[in-house]
Amino acid sequence: MTEPSVERLFDEFALAYVRGEAPDVRAYLERAGAEREALGRLIDRFLEAAPARQPTEEELVLLHASLERQPPVLVLRLRRRLTRQAVVGALVRALGLDPAKEAKVASYYHRLEGGLLDPEPVDRSVWDALGELLHADVRALAGVRPAPLAAEAAFRRADADAVTAPPPPAAAAAPAAPEEPPDEVDRLFTGAD
Repeated sequence: MTEPSVERLFDEFALAYVRGEAPDVRAYLERAGAEREALGRLIDRFLEAAPARQPTEEELVLLHASLERQPPVLVLRLRRRLTRQAVVGALVRALGLDPAKEAKVASYYHRLEGGLLDPEPVDRSVWDALGELLHADVRALAGVRPAPLAAEAAFRRADADAVTAPPPPAAAAAPAAPEEPPDEVDRLFTGAD
């Protein structure tokens, strides 16, 4: 298989950049193979001369989320200087939900914002309401998860008495609360029927 020409790769890169995309320089250099240095010089000159494009709000949020190791939707809300309760209240109103369901919406929103709720089954009306409120593509941001922190082993010294003490008695299990059938809030956030 032959490597694409430097000129063709450069044209692809420049066209993508001018269209407002964010072409991956490393990917283009890898595709250039043995001609990577020649392509690198062309791209360097182009980027020095080309006007810098403004990053989108979503790109800024993703950058901050990555630096702060926080979920992007949380970073977006904080950038908007909104409390979680304000977002939840606005969601309840925008979705036409019963105000008595606000606590349930808050629970789902908390999980969504923290990256703990699968964004795939969330109803489009939720994404539209959040997009209107937060002025960004919240669905795209919700699909991005922060990189996990590296886990390191930690050891704690224990007193000799603590090691030999018997374990506490097991607590009696509380009876499980009866499950309620899924309602409109469940449907909107999980796709449940």
